[in-house]
Amino acid sequence: MSRWAKAALVCAGYVLALIAGGVASHMYNARVSALPFDTSGGMYAAGELLSALGAFLVVALVPTALGLWFLRRNGTLWRWIGFTALGFASAGLVAVLLPLMIHTPPRDPVLMAFSLLGLAQLLGVPLWTLALVLFALIAPTRPARRLLGAAIGIELVIGACAAVHWFAPSPPL
Repeated sequence: MSRWAKAALVCAGYVLALIAGGVASHMYNARVSALPFDTSGGMYAAGELLSALGAFLVVALVPTALGLWFLRRNGTLWRWIGFTALGFASAGLVAVLLPLMIHTPPRDPVLMAFSLLGLAQLLGVPLWTLALVLFALIAPTRPARRLLGAAIGIELVIGACAAVHWFAPSPPL
């Protein structure tokens, strides 16, 4: 298969993902507009957005994985993906552990961004770990797989932190 055919196949997959998002949005509108009570406009719009975005993201997984599969021969790209994944996981671990060091609400924009990243890591650890495992399975070179393996290990530590955060009993206020 030529390079242009591969690119066209991936682009067609993203077009199908956009169509799936549009269909999900239309189905949400049809369902909610038939409800007997008037809903808040903002909540209605947010529900429509989440429905469309969820459908798009689920369908877009296929062309994304296919595009990564087509790029397997590019060792530089995979090394870059490995370093980026390791940086993301490391920054996430710092962000998750930051509340143990700073006990007041952050006022600095950088600390606010780390707080948001920490929350995204705590909530998204299953998704991040699954994505990194998929990347490690697809990665063609040993250095890239090692970097991704280290990132997976850090994400598993974040998962343990999330389990402690969500499920460990806390003292009453």
